[in-house]
Amino acid sequence: MSQTTFPQRIALATDLSHRCDRALDRALLVAKAWQAELTVIHAVAPPEDVTLFGSLRDLPSWHRPPDPVRKVRDRIYRDLVREDPDVDIALHVKIGTPSEVVLEVAGQSHAEMIVTGVARDELLARMFLGDTVDRLIRKSPVPILIVRDRAFEPYHSMVVATDFSKSARIAFETALRFFPQTGISLFHAYDVPFAGYLGRSEVAKQFEDYGRDAADKFLAEAGVAPEATRKVSRMIEHGVPEALLRDYAENSRRHLTVVGTHGGGMVYETLIGSTARKIIDSVPGDVLLVPDPDRRNAG
Repeated sequence: MSQTTFPQRIALATDLSHRCDRALDRALLVAKAWQAELTVIHAVAPPEDVTLFGSLRDLPSWHRPPDPVRKVRDRIYRDLVREDPDVDIALHVKIGTPSEVVLEVAGQSHAEMIVTGVARDELLARMFLGDTVDRLIRKSPVPILIVRDRAFEPYHSMVVATDFSKSARIAFETALRFFPQTGISLFHAYDVPFAGYLGRSEVAKQFEDYGRDAADKFLAEAGVAPEATRKVSRMIEHGVPEALLRDYAENSRRHLTVVGTHGGGMVYETLIGSTARKIIDSVPGDVLLVPDPDRRNAG
C-alpha cells in the first residue's frame, strides 16, 4: 500500500456526560498521535425564552440567566486545558439538534473521523446507543469511532469484520491507514448449509479452506504486500457474526472492532445494514464504523 497519511482533522461529539469523557480521552490520544486538529462539538438545547414574568429579554441584565453557550464553552475549555494543552483544538458550541449540529460542524471543518461515546452505562446501552449516536451512524459520510472503553493507551490490536465485499475492503483499508502499527485480525463468519445432514465437521473444514483463500484474495485486492499479509491473522469461524465478535471481545484483551456498511436509500437509513448495526450494538468495546463508499461519495 502507499505511504500512510494520517487524517489531519478529527471531530469529537460530546454531550459532556461521564461516558463522553472516555471519548474525549481517546480523541485527544488519537489527535496527538496523528498530529491532527481536534474539533470539539457540543449542541445546546434552545433556551426557554419565556418565564412567568414574561420574556427573558424584559428582565434586567443582572437577573437574566447566564448565556448557555458561553457557560458550556468555558466548561469545555477548562476540561481540555486540564487534559492536554498541547493538542490543536477548535471548539464549537451551537444551539440546535445534536446530530444536526455535529454533522454540520464536522462537515465545515472537513473532519475525516468523528469520535463519540455512549452516554449511558447500563446494560441496555449495548443495544440502544441513544438518538444522537444512532443518527450519526446513519447519516455521517465519514468514519465514526464509538468509544466505550477507557483510553489508557493506543490500540494494540483490532478485529476487522469482513464479508469480502467492496465495503468491507474500504473498511479494512481505512483501519490500516488510521492505525498502521496496530495488529490486525481479519474476521469472517459463515453458515454451513445442510451441515446436519452432510456432517458438520467435514463441510466446515471445506468452508474454512474457502474462507482462508477468500481472505488471501481480499488482502491482495486491498494492496497488502505479501510479506505483510503473514502478519494478518485470519479468523474464519462458523456462527453469527455479532455473537462471535461479542464473545471474542468479552474474552480477550481490549481491542478495536472495525466494521463497514452496505447499501443506501431508505432501507439503509432505517437499518444501517443489519449485520453492521448488530455488531455495533453487541460488541462491548470500541467500534470503528466505516460508511459505505457510495454514500460517502454521494454526500
